[in-house]
Amino acid sequence: MRLLLLFFPLILIADAADERIKSLEDRILHLEGQHNTTASNIDDMQSVVDSVERKSFTDVIDFTPEVRLRFDKMHYKVGEFEPVPTPSSDGSIDRNRDDFDKDFGIASSVRFRLNMRAKLLEDISFHGRLVFQHSTQSDQRLCILSNDIKTSGSISGIDFDRAYFDYRFSHHSDYPFIFSFGVLPTSGGTPMQYAEVRARQSVFPALVFDMDSYGVILTSELTHLFGGKSFLRAIAAQAYTLDPNIYPYQCNRETIDNADIYGLYFDTRLTPYTLFSAGVNILHALKAHPYLGPDVTADNADNLGTMVTFGLGVDAEKIADSGMTLFVHTAMSHPRANGNVDDYGPGSSVNFSNSDYATGEMLSTDGYSVYTGILYDLGHTWILGGEYNYGSKYWFAATQGAEDMYNKLATRGHVGEGYLIWKFDRYMFTKVGYMYTKEAYTGSGWHFGTPIEKNGLQQVGYLQLNASF
Repeated sequence: MRLLLLFFPLILIADAADERIKSLEDRILHLEGQHNTTASNIDDMQSVVDSVERKSFTDVIDFTPEVRLRFDKMHYKVGEFEPVPTPSSDGSIDRNRDDFDKDFGIASSVRFRLNMRAKLLEDISFHGRLVFQHSTQSDQRLCILSNDIKTSGSISGIDFDRAYFDYRFSHHSDYPFIFSFGVLPTSGGTPMQYAEVRARQSVFPALVFDMDSYGVILTSELTHLFGGKSFLRAIAAQAYTLDPNIYPYQCNRETIDNADIYGLYFDTRLTPYTLFSAGVNILHALKAHPYLGPDVTADNADNLGTMVTFGLGVDAEKIADSGMTLFVHTAMSHPRANGNVDDYGPGSSVNFSNSDYATGEMLSTDGYSVYTGILYDLGHTWILGGEYNYGSKYWFAATQGAEDMYNKLATRGHVGEGYLIWKFDRYMFTKVGYMYTKEAYTGSGWHFGTPIEKNGLQQVGYLQLNASF
């Protein structure tokens, strides 16, 4: 008993120790559980943080690709319109030949563009676009300019056609301003976007001014003053030409070597679906040469003076609450020569032609053009469209950077085009079309020389596939 009494406290202490040990073990297990839960939460939080960081990055930099695949089949016919030179010994195509009549093989091209947009700060954004063009256009070229142009193999070109910053200030004012500088969005203007099922790519009307440039644009929003959404834009820039291989068929173009651009443009919404635009564009110290091949460079061209172009237009969508779109644009070109002469005739370093239209000062007479079209959206899947444009004998279009394959707005004569568009979905469409061009005078797209009558006929059937995201 005495032993029992002696060991009883020890037994109680042992039991208490066991309880405390068990309690400590339970607390340890509980803490381990909390630790595991906390670690799991930390992993979850890290996953969320990573997701937010990725989202923030993609929100800042947005890349959107687009691809166009196109096939063209052309017939070209022209009668004698100038003294005919001695035929080439190799029998190659010669634009000066009388009664030229040819069916061309199918030409194909693919264009890839990568659009980039970054919202850097609340009032600052960046926009860029990389262009890659590949074409099979070689000796079966669709535009006959000289024996030297693209006579072997397929061609490729790559370039940036825009890379500019927008800075918006006076954000809370009734008249906010946007300052843009860099490689500017001055090609693909209204109303060319309708036939490509997209938003307009330039803030300027295509018939007046559609070329590549770098410089500054100042935009003033005047919505508070005019009621409808309204903008006044001033531009000061330099004109230039992208890699010539980006324009595979090279119709009605010159290579701009130098020109100072000054312009003032206004557009306003007369209704939510009707845009009115007007503007004046000045190409000062205009130096450019026809795209005639590798032997013609800036050294062959002189500054011939200044070209002023005035224009106005109306684009009306959803007419009478239907799927109909109608646009009408007109423009006038007003040259001011300085007396200098470009010469691509006999005796020059590049003997392109025996005719006066390849030699001379800047044009001396005003020219004009009209451009109209109508489209109808058939059930949001099919679009039926038709367009017509006319350029007078002395018409000059500042459209050297036009995205249109044939730069049809520069034509001195008549151009009619019809097309049917099938939209697979909001990102893809296919387009089949036919274009008829009646060249009434020589020198389409040129700013110099003396135009003479020309009976040229070009017929083109084409198939185009587009995807943009």
